[in-house]
This record gives sequence, C-alpha cells and structure tokens, in this order.
Amino acid sequence: MEHDVNLNIHYSAPEEVWTKIDSVYRTMPYWSNKDDCSRWVGDDIDLLASVEPGGIQISGTMPDDIWDEWYDTLKNRLTEALGYEIGEPEEGYSFKFWEPFEKNYSDIKSIDNRKIVFNDNSVFYWEEFEHFERDITAKPSFFLFRSRNIELRICFDATGLSAKRENKKNFINFQNKLKDIGIRTLDLS
Repeated sequence: MEHDVNLNIHYSAPEEVWTKIDSVYRTMPYWSNKDDCSRWVGDDIDLLASVEPGGIQISGTMPDDIWDEWYDTLKNRLTEALGYEIGEPEEGYSFKFWEPFEKNYSDIKSIDNRKIVFNDNSVFYWEEFEHFERDITAKPSFFLFRSRNIELRICFDATGLSAKRENKKNFINFQNKLKDIGIRTLDLS
C-alpha cells in the first residue's frame, strides 16, 4: 500500500522536458490539480511526485492492485514522451543528462579500469559510454566519451609559453593510460 520509488529522470533536465513530464502526469488516473503540485488522489490513494537528487521520487499510498498497472503505465508514457527508457536506477536504468559534461584534464583526480574521478568528486563509469573519441588537432584538444544518455568531454587546458607542448604530452599520456585499461578511442583528427 505504501510506495516510494525513484525514476531515472535527473533534476538537471531542461524546461521542455519538465513540460513533457507534467503533460504525462496529467494523463494519469487520479490526477489532482490542487495545491500546484504533482499529486494523485482517490479512495486510499495519495501519491506525490517530487524532484530529488536521486531522480524523480513518487511516494505515498495506493492499493497494490491499482499501483501495479498505474506505475507501469506511468513509466511507459514517460518513456514514450522523453525518448529513453524510464525506470528505477536501482534496477539498472540509466539517467539521461541533457547538458554535456565538460572537464579539464588537469582536474582528473584518478582513473582506473572502472571509472574516472575528478577533483570536484564527480565520477563517470566507463560502462556508461558507448563511443570513445579523441581529437588532438582541435582547439582545445579533447577526448569525448558519449552514449545516448551522457556525454563527457575532457579538454587539455594548459596555458603559458609551453602550453602547446604540455597539452600534447598530456594528451598522449592520457591516451596511453586509456589503452592500458583497455579503452580504445577513435581518432577524429
């Protein structure tokens, strides 16, 4: 009867995504247009949707026999509206990030065969990416890791008199480190 789930919709989604989500909410049975919040109300039904760091949270009460169909319908409608599969992150559903992440090579804290960590403690797991690319001739040179749901660009940002040489050296060192952990990149140069 009590339900508390998170969906893989990140709080950083742009306004047009929130408009689509709101439209889907309004199509769901038991929608309540009170209190200017996302809520569903009925006999033994009181659900509320909120935006949390772990994704959209839907919590409250709904009889299990109603919940099963209602929840599946919600996920299916959100999947159709947003263009990627919606589900619970704990069940392996990935978040989609609409804005690409751009990091500087100098901000890398650690790298291993599972992940890369930056000084701001942001963590990116290699398994999240499908395409691995590099371009040493771009200004600034970069590595690009991307998939349908996420994009990470690592730029080589050294400045000063020896910047060109330092950026090239760091670029090649980073490429070799990636090779050592089994990641091959496509050369876009």
